[in-house]
Amino acid sequence: MKTKLVVTVFLTSLLFLYGCSQNEDNVQETQSKSQDLTKVKGKSASKGSSEIHRRYPKEQAEVLATFGAIATNITLGAGLGPNSDFMDQLISFHAYDDNFVEFNNGLSYDSAGNEANERALFGTIVDPGGVQKFAAVPGTLKVAVYFGNVANLTFISDFELMIGGNLHKVNNLITLLFVKTNGEWKMNHEHHSPVNVEEAIESSTGSNPSVPDFGSEAQQEVLTTFGAIAQTIIDGAGKGYDSEYMDKLISFHAYGKKFVEFNNGESFDSAGNEHNERTLFGEVVSNVQYFNAAPGTLKVAVYNGNVANLTFLSDFILDFNDGTTGFRVNNLITLLFVEVKGEWKLVHEHHSDYKGQIDWPYPL
Repeated sequence: MKTKLVVTVFLTSLLFLYGCSQNEDNVQETQSKSQDLTKVKGKSASKGSSEIHRRYPKEQAEVLATFGAIATNITLGAGLGPNSDFMDQLISFHAYDDNFVEFNNGLSYDSAGNEANERALFGTIVDPGGVQKFAAVPGTLKVAVYFGNVANLTFISDFELMIGGNLHKVNNLITLLFVKTNGEWKMNHEHHSPVNVEEAIESSTGSNPSVPDFGSEAQQEVLTTFGAIAQTIIDGAGKGYDSEYMDKLISFHAYGKKFVEFNNGESFDSAGNEHNERTLFGEVVSNVQYFNAAPGTLKVAVYNGNVANLTFLSDFILDFNDGTTGFRVNNLITLLFVEVKGEWKLVHEHHSDYKGQIDWPYPL
């Protein structure tokens, strides 16, 4: 009875959080960093075609229903073993292939690693009936649908799990990328990172993604765009908040109500993202010594020719205006691009600390 109540409360929470209206304007905005953005007022106006702002209420409802089904199977299958019917059903919500990447607990996982993690965590580690709460923090749940067949679900988790008889609260920044496949919504990417500092649950396996094949034209276009972003950051480092380089950097984004950035354990909207990037690269960083992906970690997954998910482990070396030099940045990064009028634009970013072993040579 208690388990059924938890599931009912979660599904009801989805409707409450996201709203019964089919108008996205009624959705509460993601909890964002509140800052004085007088410098950027007017600069974060919506950019790009109507696709960036178009509402897909039917598809949003479908994704939320899928997310609810995922929660139901996690709740009902908790502690019943890694190979229970509930865990099999949970895994069926994923679309595993060479492009699948999970970033979690500071590590990178492929399809096999993700499946092992989920079966172990929810089937074995969590106590039987141990999902006390599985919901989103009010006001943080967003479903951004692009072209009717790709959906980016973002939220701050409010989970309460019983493990070994002890209650564990899990508050993570979570990105779940869904693609509609044969009429069903399947997860193609997951990125989990703690809100500020939280105790992490150890995952069972870890691996670096294999070297991908960037053979398609769309993949090459996204990589070219990413290269242009990198070059703009390198050229504009320390040149000022309002420099032409920072203006160009911002132009690679498609800002609007769908845009969410998760970074440094916090959530930001369009204006917050613009302020962050102008401040960091225009004022805080004085020089970029190295800006690349760690060997073998860069992947570009293109869906339906117009949405691309770029994931990698960063290997940046930066100098700062306070005199710090050679600061190495190793983050797990998700960048979601949408093609807008022939150009690839950023619509979501998720950055989190890498906690694995650095087993590749120092680049300089």
